[in-house]
Amino acid sequence: MDFLNPEAHRKDEVAIEIDLAAGVLERCDVCRTLFDRGHDERLPTADALALELFDRDDPRVAIFKGDRDDLLRRLRTARKPIPYSCLCENTG
Repeated sequence: MDFLNPEAHRKDEVAIEIDLAAGVLERCDVCRTLFDRGHDERLPTADALALELFDRDDPRVAIFKGDRDDLLRRLRTARKPIPYSCLCENTG
């Protein structure tokens, strides 16, 4: 029931931001929708970026209170509800 927990929601948002920066997720330039084409081969890059943010004490990961495993897990689970394609592709 993470969706009822604002802290869990924010943690998922951080994970999604990292996945986007690493190329795991994509954003449509037209409709700005996030989509997930299954770029699992880019997850190691997302993991490395997340760990680097912890090492630099980046404020974006402060919500995790040093729990690296939580963030690494969320890099995979936070993207589950994200669609495969954007709105533009769905409308033709």
